[in-house]
Amino acid sequence: MSNKYNTKSLVEAGLLTAILIILILLSFYIPIFSVAGKFILPIPVVILYMRHNLKNTIISLVVTGIITGIMYNPIYGLTSTIMFGLIGIVLGYSIKNKKSFGFTLSILSLAFILGTLLDFTVYAKLINNTSLSEFINQFINQLIEVFDETITMYKNLGIPEQQLKPILDSLEAAKSGLLLKMMPAFLIISAVLFSYLTFIISKSILKKLRYNDIIEVTPISKIQISIKVATIVAIFLLIGVILVRQNIKHSDYILISTQLILQYMFLIEGISVAIFYLKNKFNMSKGLIIVIMIFTIFSKLGMIYFVLGFMDLIVDFRKLDPNRRMRIK
Repeated sequence: MSNKYNTKSLVEAGLLTAILIILILLSFYIPIFSVAGKFILPIPVVILYMRHNLKNTIISLVVTGIITGIMYNPIYGLTSTIMFGLIGIVLGYSIKNKKSFGFTLSILSLAFILGTLLDFTVYAKLINNTSLSEFINQFINQLIEVFDETITMYKNLGIPEQQLKPILDSLEAAKSGLLLKMMPAFLIISAVLFSYLTFIISKSILKKLRYNDIIEVTPISKIQISIKVATIVAIFLLIGVILVRQNIKHSDYILISTQLILQYMFLIEGISVAIFYLKNKFNMSKGLIIVIMIFTIFSKLGMIYFVLGFMDLIVDFRKLDPNRRMRIK
């Protein structure tokens, strides 16, 4: 009976490994699939972890990395397997152990950050033979060249300079080093967004595969940034201000990144509050809410969401935080 179970387990793990290899190769050879693949690739790893254990999952990932490396490219095979393997294991662990959505989102974001840093470090060292910082500087210099060429092309077409202001601002940010100093914030923000989308897509696919016992996703209208998290970020912002005034090297990275993260926290909180009231108080349809969000977020009215988010962190308009609600009583 035990041998039969082991054989079945081995065959199942082999099939899932084969599926993972095919998906990785598709993401390499088909450009359109490479975008969707970023969200789909962790799913076979999630299933492996949920149905078997960490040891079998790691063995399958090692086999996947070796075969992918032989069939396509050793470096890409290694980095892709580590990135999606790490995310899949973390997500599988959270689902299997019924962890909260907040915990799952946090460790998924951390896994994404670690995987991305490893990916870029390996690429910089083994392909470009440079350090990670030099690789990023090269990327920014290439970006500046693209901006310069784009501006020249638009000017030759007779487009007024006023209409080119967004591109000119981006070019100035890149040349001044501001873009480089924003990189830590961009990495953290993109990690959270990627993790949120990965969980939603994975949950949807896993449900179709009859994995129904999965924690619910917090809807956008009920997203609330923890006051503790906001306070920690604000403290780092204050530390950044102090270090910059003391002329400490690289302190502006802390200041600019924490400032940007805090702004995005206010923005997300504000959007969440607005959607909550449009949906529950004004009974607006989902389509109409999406239209309103698109037209307001990317306009001068978008500042309202920052203010609304800041106020909600203090007041808790929706009364979603039970701790603060208890203190009010």
